[in-house]
Amino acid sequence: MKKIIPTLTKDEIENDPLVLEVIARGFIELKRERIYYNLNQKRDYSWSDPEEWVRCYTIAYLIVDKGYPPNRMRTEVSVPRRVPDDSADLVVFEEDRCHTPYLVVENKANGQTDANRSQGIEQLFGNANSLRAPLGLYDEFWTSTFYDVGNFPSTERSVNIKGAREAIPAQYGNIPEFTYIAGIQNNDIKPTKQKVLESKVRRAHSIIWSGGKRDPLTAFDEWSKILFAKVEDERNTPNGDPREFQVGTNETHTAVANRVHKLFEQACKADPTIFTEGIRINLPDRKIFEVVKVLQDISITDTSVDSIGAAFESFFGSVFRGELGQYFTMRQLARFTVAMLDITHDDYVIDPTAGSGGFLLEVLLQVWNNLDKRFSGRRDLERIKLDFALHKVFGIEIHEILARICKINLLLHHDGHTNIEGDRSCLDSVFVKPRLNPYNERFTKVVGNPPFGDSVEEGDEDLLGENTLSNFKTAEGRRQIPSEHAILERAIDLLSDGGSLGFILPDGLFNNQGELSNCPRIRRFLVKNGVIEAVVSLPDFAFRKSGAQNKTSILFFKKFTSSERIKFNNVYNAIYDEESSNEEEAINEALKTINYSVFLAEANFTGYTPTGASSDLNDLYLGSVGGTVNENQEGTILGEYRKFKANPKLYKGKTQPDCTSISIVDMWNAHESHRIDPKYHLFKLEARSQLSAGWITTRISKVMKRREEILRPEKQPDDAVVVLTLSQTGEIRPREAGKGNNPPEWLGMYFEDSPSTWYKTRQGDVVFSSIDLWKGCISVVPEEFDGAIVTKEFPIYQIIDERLDPEFLSTLLRSRYYQRAFRAITTGHSNRRRTQAADFEALEISFPIDRQEQFKLIKDVVSARKEHKQASDVLKSAMLNFSNVIDGRGDEEFYNISEVSEEASN
Repeated sequence: MKKIIPTLTKDEIENDPLVLEVIARGFIELKRERIYYNLNQKRDYSWSDPEEWVRCYTIAYLIVDKGYPPNRMRTEVSVPRRVPDDSADLVVFEEDRCHTPYLVVENKANGQTDANRSQGIEQLFGNANSLRAPLGLYDEFWTSTFYDVGNFPSTERSVNIKGAREAIPAQYGNIPEFTYIAGIQNNDIKPTKQKVLESKVRRAHSIIWSGGKRDPLTAFDEWSKILFAKVEDERNTPNGDPREFQVGTNETHTAVANRVHKLFEQACKADPTIFTEGIRINLPDRKIFEVVKVLQDISITDTSVDSIGAAFESFFGSVFRGELGQYFTMRQLARFTVAMLDITHDDYVIDPTAGSGGFLLEVLLQVWNNLDKRFSGRRDLERIKLDFALHKVFGIEIHEILARICKINLLLHHDGHTNIEGDRSCLDSVFVKPRLNPYNERFTKVVGNPPFGDSVEEGDEDLLGENTLSNFKTAEGRRQIPSEHAILERAIDLLSDGGSLGFILPDGLFNNQGELSNCPRIRRFLVKNGVIEAVVSLPDFAFRKSGAQNKTSILFFKKFTSSERIKFNNVYNAIYDEESSNEEEAINEALKTINYSVFLAEANFTGYTPTGASSDLNDLYLGSVGGTVNENQEGTILGEYRKFKANPKLYKGKTQPDCTSISIVDMWNAHESHRIDPKYHLFKLEARSQLSAGWITTRISKVMKRREEILRPEKQPDDAVVVLTLSQTGEIRPREAGKGNNPPEWLGMYFEDSPSTWYKTRQGDVVFSSIDLWKGCISVVPEEFDGAIVTKEFPIYQIIDERLDPEFLSTLLRSRYYQRAFRAITTGHSNRRRTQAADFEALEISFPIDRQEQFKLIKDVVSARKEHKQASDVLKSAMLNFSNVIDGRGDEEFYNISEVSEEASN
């Protein structure tokens, strides 16, 4: 009876699991009726040829089932001593250079006749013998024969048959031995210490990052996938079986990568909440192999949560630097924010902009540590901890990759990842997670650090989803608002009545004055919807390690209870009349009825340096062993806040760190813009107490008057003018022509099309940079700069009180007290924060009436300045003399290209 051979179609090959696998990994591509092999060499052939279908399958089989590296395979290999055009269909080599053939393959279309098959086998042997390959495979898909070519006479065709395709040895016949056996005490993987874990996860990431070949976010994503596969292996390898996530002896990169790909696929099927169907590890086999070698000996799931947390904090903080507008929040800030909120396992918690999950991790760790103390010895302790993680901790993250990183981060910390809503903005109105539908009033605590610096515009589907900007009260009448404003409103929507919020926000939200900024409206929204419990100012460098220069503070806010809301609204509604626009009066009277105290603090130290290095100096809180929060918080802002909460009315405040309390009514009325930033109010309190005996105290507006003498240089086109600028040391110097956007010469003709208005200074005038005053850019105009000009960004003030010596005033305004004053009155949050003229004029200035006494007070400073200048001149002269000895160019000065101008922009 004649044997019936099944047919083979192109569709069958294209949908074969092995072929799909090598396509997914990029070794084979099918497009436009061509097949592309990305092996040791890149070749392409016609996909309409049935013989090509068989070769495609053979390659997939050798890679996936037998572990042969694609980079050791070549197609159409020229065969010596054969007819000129003869070539082997496929050759597998023993090494990466592809010099030593190991296996020669002859492919034919499925269903050959006996005669054609015999001819094909002869072709195989001719090629194998010519190439001196020890093994040969004849393959036409349904029929295949594997031969031992090297150990038999060249004419042998029967005895040397070793079987069909399946008889090909895996990985060159090397049987691997494995070190790590699940459940065997001395041979299994082990938990590790923080430093070892940190070093290993860094090394794994650096291998994937590949010197910048992959962007950090993509590298993070691939890193997450491999760690997901490792956790799958740690949890599900049966006792007595070798760990799949390891490198055996003599294993190929491909064999190891095959197992990791399978582990990842299994993990995705078991837990589809992290990686959606079809997601693949997109790394070369060699990279996967190298990462496995680094991580194979440790057990992440058995390592303590505190060790994982400390290791990952350092890792994330050093690598995750502002990609896609996301800045990593140093763990000290997250820990402090969560500790201030006093979260328990009864709370429902959400971070609406979860990022990499740092805040949610801190929530888990602090709640778990507290449960360990409160429920010590209870058999159901672990269940209580797990229930909190699985049912009460939520997050939303708009960026799909960041959402996955967040989930993996939580998973590696022993769970809590199942409630992350990924690939969706928190501003949307429709969510997948049941607790977020509807989202209003579903959480008792909201925590986070929302991204800022972006805008939300009406119609922005990425940020708003199915929602509209008109649904946000803080956007009423606007087509766009800052993103952090909308996120803050949404966070308050998420809170149940009486629920609390801790958000790191830009300082502009707390102090910007213009209605165009929308910041005053946000502050009105806050006081109309809840209690501002505390605001803690962070130092300028808080996010410098992540690449951001923004000045930030932490807002702690409690949503009104129903009774508080009724009480506030009763007064507010009785007074507010939309037509008469008396909202200010309505808010002020309503605040009086619920008058409460606000805790304010300013942190100068945060437990890390501007470079991100760990530091023992921390105004925020005291930590203890294992990264937890110490019970004793004496001398910290957290400790002071706890004292304040115990009895707000009797709280007296503290210095170093600076902490105080103020009634919301006093706070609201302290400035016409209702600014609520701590540095402003803390300084205002200090200003009232710092009065020197025998000195007079008055507002700056009483001793100085704004000079606005406009000069139009273009009217004298050939005349030279001097444009001045200020350094942070208070030095006035000429602004350099030809630098940046400056004209080649400061001649009147170059001001013809200038968009700026120019103002003339006079000797003895006070001039400062409205953008960089807080950095020290203020001085008195000396004689040599009389008549120099500046833009409106350099306000000029004439001294009108004859009792005040200009030299004394110049020194006074550069003293520590006034430098703190200028920092206190600035608005905005960028590195170039602005000082409003009205706030500068409102500052109080103290000085002795007698000019002789003024001179006595500053004579040492004046003398030191002269000596410093003389020493600088002597040093310069000496250096020029020495230089002349070297090059004989006299007193020629060399242009210093490293000089950085400290000018404020026009």
